[in-house]
Amino acid sequence: MKKLSHVIVLAFLLAAFISPISAKDKNKPSLLVGFYGGMSFSQARSSEGHQVLEYLGSTPNFTNKSYDAMFSNLGHQFGFVMFYPAMGNLHVGLLPNYSSYSYGYHNEQEWLDNNGASLAVIHNHQQKLRYLEIPLVVRYYIGTNKLKPYVEGLFSYGFLLTADKSVDSDYTRNDGSTNTLTQQTKVNGDYKSNYITSKWDIGAGAGVSYDFDQLIVTLGATYQYNLNPISNAKNRYNNDLFTSSTYDVQDKLSLDALKINLSVIFPISKITKKGAVECYYFKEKKR
Repeated sequence: MKKLSHVIVLAFLLAAFISPISAKDKNKPSLLVGFYGGMSFSQARSSEGHQVLEYLGSTPNFTNKSYDAMFSNLGHQFGFVMFYPAMGNLHVGLLPNYSSYSYGYHNEQEWLDNNGASLAVIHNHQQKLRYLEIPLVVRYYIGTNKLKPYVEGLFSYGFLLTADKSVDSDYTRNDGSTNTLTQQTKVNGDYKSNYITSKWDIGAGAGVSYDFDQLIVTLGATYQYNLNPISNAKNRYNNDLFTSSTYDVQDKLSLDALKINLSVIFPISKITKKGAVECYYFKEKKR
């Protein structure tokens, strides 16, 4: 949590440093606040594979994990927008949010008996993670029209709230001539201890903004690249529920995400000597 506080303090120090530069423009709101939400698509990146089973023969009787494609892993997020117009079209802000991610993979195992029959097992694994995230965003708007595009970069800290896992398994027996589905099982439970608490990301994105005078609506997409492996190496083999039932453990992996968000933002301006906060655009309408 100390690292999180450092990120927040850095953002406000940056805003304080550049505030005198933008203070000369009285027609510009000193703060933009609002809310946003959207969907995400996650992609797990395995940098080191791990297995419970070790085959001693010439041909392995199990397969490595095959991770699902990004657009199969749907998640969502929602949060608050706090932007400070720094210099011209350059805005700096914080976008605290609740983010839910998911990713899946499958693997296969085969067991042989002395009579030549085999039992094939296919495990489909689904993981869901939920984070409190604090992205620090630098956004640049292109042009001065009401409808204008923007580009942005971000640095984000995520704190893991919860995580759970479910596994669907199909058991198929082959007697040499026919395949018979003999059993289907499902295991689910808490999986938080298999991840570390912190998640650090960098990202880049683009979008479009429309100014309705009294509010601003933006639609954009951002790709977040996970900098640190999120799997917990110390607890890799400690979850007996899944290790003993599926003979599978977590790889060393990171989690990237493509996020698509719709935002509603209100321009706020502190222009009275008494320190009252009012909306600049509403005031202009009254004149």
